[in-house]
Amino acid sequence: MDHGNIYRTIFEQSDIGVYQTLIEGGVVEANPAMARLFGYETPAEFIAATGTSNEKFYVRHSDRDWHVEELKRSGRVFSHVCEMKRRDGSRFWVSDSTTLGKDPSGQVSILGTMVDVTDLVESQRAFRDAEARYRSIIDNALEGVYISSLDGRLIVANRALAEINGYESPEELILSVTDIGKEWYVRPERRQEFVDAMARDREVRNFESEVYRHKTRERIWVQENARLVQDENGKDLYYEGTVQEITQRKNFERQLMVARRAAEASNRAKSEFLANMSHELRTPLNAIMGFAQILRDRWSDPEHGKISEYAGHILMSAQHLYWLISEILDYSKIDSGTVQLVEGPIDVTALCNHCAHMISERAQRAGLKLKLELAENLPALNADERRITQVLLNLATNAVKFTPSGGTVTLSADVEPSGNLVMSVADSGIGISEKDLERVFEPFVQVNRSTHPQQEGAGLGLSICKNLIELHQGRIEVSSKPQRGTTVRVILPAARLLPIKATA
Repeated sequence: MDHGNIYRTIFEQSDIGVYQTLIEGGVVEANPAMARLFGYETPAEFIAATGTSNEKFYVRHSDRDWHVEELKRSGRVFSHVCEMKRRDGSRFWVSDSTTLGKDPSGQVSILGTMVDVTDLVESQRAFRDAEARYRSIIDNALEGVYISSLDGRLIVANRALAEINGYESPEELILSVTDIGKEWYVRPERRQEFVDAMARDREVRNFESEVYRHKTRERIWVQENARLVQDENGKDLYYEGTVQEITQRKNFERQLMVARRAAEASNRAKSEFLANMSHELRTPLNAIMGFAQILRDRWSDPEHGKISEYAGHILMSAQHLYWLISEILDYSKIDSGTVQLVEGPIDVTALCNHCAHMISERAQRAGLKLKLELAENLPALNADERRITQVLLNLATNAVKFTPSGGTVTLSADVEPSGNLVMSVADSGIGISEKDLERVFEPFVQVNRSTHPQQEGAGLGLSICKNLIELHQGRIEVSSKPQRGTTVRVILPAARLLPIKATA
């Protein structure tokens, strides 16, 4: 095959559009690929459609004008990208490379190749649009955004970071900062801590530092979130991250800390005051109760009956005041977290019998029936006996206090199928309304005060009971219906139960 046939074959079979056109317009020669590029079936059809003007195929006529002028100036054009129109009017992008040539008669014409680059142009456009969107997001972000070199120079910064540092533009900030570690951090070693964290974890989260507002040297607090960027071979390139000013939050935290310390100091002072005051009050009360008991017992004969009666009143009032002061002191200890449990094995049956005996006289005076319902072979309980006794006596006393004459108070104990120990105090008294049930454990709240104003107390008993049982990892449950009675269940975890032999 001679060279002419080889070139003709390449010309006909090539996937690249090849053409010859006159400078003034009109296609002289085109290959099949060129015809297909513009939506024609054959080169002859494409050439005929062109006529004497090529401008019909250009979206912008100025693109052809520029191309021709550049050819005249330099003799060739490489990869001129422009938008063209197909036969059906659809648009596409081409890369057009041309050179000037002469035919045998000496007429100057344009020889060129044309490739469809629509996909490339559209992907580049999409990339530019995305880049513009991301740039807009970064420029308008409320947080500072940056890229910094490994040695501490700013490479990229947004407007928010410039404003944090007291500058009007990112460019001014970037030109002003030469060493982040020395110029920005109040403690220069903080930069090394940042670098060490990056080397270890390749990122930092909520990295808080005190820094200078770079331009004004005002001290502020910031929080950084950043990551170490590496190339495909794992080589460290730069840091990129965000910066948020948290000075206001830090000031608030500092004020909160000062206020908390003041509150703790006040709470300690209150606890010390209550402890000292309770001691000061209980000492003379012990003397008053002792002498009142002596007077009551010694002057019990009919001749001095009034003395015995008055001494009894003195003793009863002093005892009430003593228990009131004890409740306040207990609550103060619970509130300050200074209650310490003295734990040991407790015989639950003996404990319940003891509590029943302690309130039996008061229940009898109130005209109430006291019942004791204890399961057989109750296990021992590992707990603070004095505190558990205090809880049961408080609950039983409340039951007696709010149950009318002729009613019943029942003290019971059993082990649930779950293994928990349940000790309960049930009464047939006045009950508690549903809205008041939510408040029964609140300190200084007495839900039945309006209906029974004669009943005394500080409203701390149930609150103390709840806290003491919670210190034993247990809980208290209350169920009640007005005029039908109340049941209070003290539930202690199975982990606190001991074999029966532990108390033998």
